[in-house]
Amino acid sequence: MKIKKKIYRSLYGLFVSGVLTGMPFMTPVMSPFQGPRAWAETLSSKSIGMAVGTGTISQNQLDIPLSGGKFPLSDCARIATEGGSIRVLFSGKNWVQLGPYGAMRVAKTEKGYRIKIEGGEVKFHLSQGDLVSFESPSAIIFSSTVDPKEGSLLVSSSDITSITMKKGEYKVEDLANKKELFATTTHPVVLGAGSFELLSATPDEVVPEGSSGLPSGATPLFGADGHSVGYLTKSGGFVSSPGIVSPLSHPVSQASLSKVPKLPAGAKPFFDKHGKYMGYAKGGLFVYDDPPDDNEADKKKKRRRAAAIILGTLAAGVVGFTAAGISGAFTSHPGPPVKPVTPFLP
Repeated sequence: MKIKKKIYRSLYGLFVSGVLTGMPFMTPVMSPFQGPRAWAETLSSKSIGMAVGTGTISQNQLDIPLSGGKFPLSDCARIATEGGSIRVLFSGKNWVQLGPYGAMRVAKTEKGYRIKIEGGEVKFHLSQGDLVSFESPSAIIFSSTVDPKEGSLLVSSSDITSITMKKGEYKVEDLANKKELFATTTHPVVLGAGSFELLSATPDEVVPEGSSGLPSGATPLFGADGHSVGYLTKSGGFVSSPGIVSPLSHPVSQASLSKVPKLPAGAKPFFDKHGKYMGYAKGGLFVYDDPPDDNEADKKKKRRRAAAIILGTLAAGVVGFTAAGISGAFTSHPGPPVKPVTPFLP
């Protein structure tokens, strides 16, 4: 009897920990006996694609963290990324990729898929076969043909929607102005930029991932913890490249943190090597600090701010830091550590 009890106890522990179910037990409101049942429901749902990468999938009342693994998606699944990216593989060679710092929902339609982007950058590579449409808070991006399409969309917290095409074209319905535009390889579409100027790095300013050298004229940037997150290029773009230079000898000082202005919720402030605040990242954008222009008579007037598309993967070291209040008081809310796991298919 004692041997049987040990076996049952061991099996129970495996189910709760997710080893037998192939996934982490993440939902705190669920009892241990609900884990296997919820996992079975996830598997029984008809898969609409496969998610590969690092981030979180929310479906069937479960939050499923991925750490370099893969997992089948259910209809209307929500995907979110922080420091990494997730690629969704559809039929054939079609795929869309989210990240870093973004969220989207994926739904199956009669003729293809609908991607609702909540924020961040979404790259896509679509071969013939499926109609794939996109939605943002300010636009609907669609096509009535299944011609090959390749490009990227950027949806920011500042109500910016940018569509850039490398192949093919998309119709863009501007919801705010009730207009229909076309995004092509020669004519990108940018909606709601307002006071922002979208900048991007040139190909020769983007070094390969894992490099430890900066391009000519680049300025390294650091998170509040002193770790390198990327660099500003000579032409004005920002390239995310964690660890491209050595970290600072200490975290950014409280004196520097106190000078950070009030930022949007969830924004990640960045600094130069001297601790000077340079701007913040949120929703796929790096937004420069915008001090008054010395050539302007009114020193309180802000010059046009510039925002750059984030490339690559942001360092996880800046996650959990927010600036709040007029004084720029700095707080950290790391919370309990969550060990990411790699789900596997049964």
